[in-house]
Amino acid sequence: MDVVLYKRGRSRSLIPLFGERIHAGFESPATDYEEEKIDLNDYVTSYPEATFYAKVTGDCMEGSGIHDGDLLVVNRSLTPANGDVVVGVMDGDFILRAYLMHRNVEYLMPDNPAYRPIKRTETTQFTVWGVVQHTIHNQHRRKDVRADRLQQLLR
Repeated sequence: MDVVLYKRGRSRSLIPLFGERIHAGFESPATDYEEEKIDLNDYVTSYPEATFYAKVTGDCMEGSGIHDGDLLVVNRSLTPANGDVVVGVMDGDFILRAYLMHRNVEYLMPDNPAYRPIKRTETTQFTVWGVVQHTIHNQHRRKDVRADRLQQLLR
């Protein structure tokens, strides 16, 4: 899985923010709302100097809902904890995996059974480059997969 990095820049425009909460568990009657403006960069990080955007190539983290083409918000100022999705550097290449410390051994774990865990050893070294704070997922691009899954529920 390759990762392409982009440095966070200053936003030139604010995006409208819908003033009401969107209920995902039950229907809510329509209400009037006030529109405010947000800078998406302010929403995704408190540490802009240490924040980068990265585009995902590959499928090793699909079990975590991270798909080919998704955009990651990566913070280099955070220390990884068990279960964090991280961008690592191994043999000079950026990789995306979940961080796991198990019995005092560090692992970079895929979330797809087609891939194998990477164990830190004397011969296999990796560096955690940053922790993924957010994933921007293109819902429209995955609509066919979702439609197929939902049709299965109707059978």
